[in-house]
Amino acid sequence: MHRLFLLLLFLPFAVCATEPNPSRGDPAAIDLGRQVFQANCARCHGAEATQPSAEAPDLRRLNAFCQQLKDSALQARCLQDVDSYFMMAVNTGKIRAGIVYMPPWRDVLTAQEIWAVRSFVESRPPAAPRLKTSVDIDHAAY
Repeated sequence: MHRLFLLLLFLPFAVCATEPNPSRGDPAAIDLGRQVFQANCARCHGAEATQPSAEAPDLRRLNAFCQQLKDSALQARCLQDVDSYFMMAVNTGKIRAGIVYMPPWRDVLTAQEIWAVRSFVESRPPAAPRLKTSVDIDHAAY
């Protein structure tokens, strides 16, 4: 029974884990993604995906590690992993300790729209590198 529960819990992730973003770099998808993002995501992740709120991550940073990889096959696999994480996170939302940080969007957005949002975010200028974390800033105040 426990194994079945775990399988059902992670099945959505496993199903989407094999598919890289089919809309990557497509101008029409980027345009659709901008519209969907502005209507549904900008409130927390910032207008044009450039000024996220304190609670929401800067989505432009998702590919940062992958972009550093020199091996093209490894980079493609890394992007596929991030694509899978993105699809899973958008579909299931973000809930920690019973607090909803991001609602699930699976019944609101189609897979095509989610991939378009991912393509739009990837088209945005990269985020400035973080020189200090919020912990560093907090400790500097003391």
